[in-house]
Amino acid sequence: MSDASPSPAPAPHVVGQGYEFDEVRAFLGGDPKPPNFVIHKGGAVIGVCLGLGWNPRADGEPCEVWVGRKGDQPKWGIKLAETRGPLPVYVRRTEGGKWFYNGLYEVTSHTTDPTIIRPRLLPPKIVAIDRLVFMKRCAV
Repeated sequence: MSDASPSPAPAPHVVGQGYEFDEVRAFLGGDPKPPNFVIHKGGAVIGVCLGLGWNPRADGEPCEVWVGRKGDQPKWGIKLAETRGPLPVYVRRTEGGKWFYNGLYEVTSHTTDPTIIRPRLLPPKIVAIDRLVFMKRCAV
């Protein structure tokens, strides 16, 4: 007779701990589809993964998401900007490194104003930003 007990739920992610991207996506239950800066399921944003190479203010308060203009990024930037409630935020500090869990954040505002975006451009790498999304750490 086999043991039909359900497998235990995965342990919650710990602030400051690093995880592989696939672990983050599986833990949150996200669809395996780009763009990877947002973990999403069924068209809704359920988490955010920000590499400092493309989002140099991701570790700041407020956290800034610099949404690019390639492919579906602008569409998902709008979805992120319209998301309400807490979202887990992960930051990768080195290219190819682990994603460190920073905690739960919420969207506070967003902008497409070129006068606010322009000073954030960092040629030659970051030459186009569609929108900035500002997030703050949720109160505990």
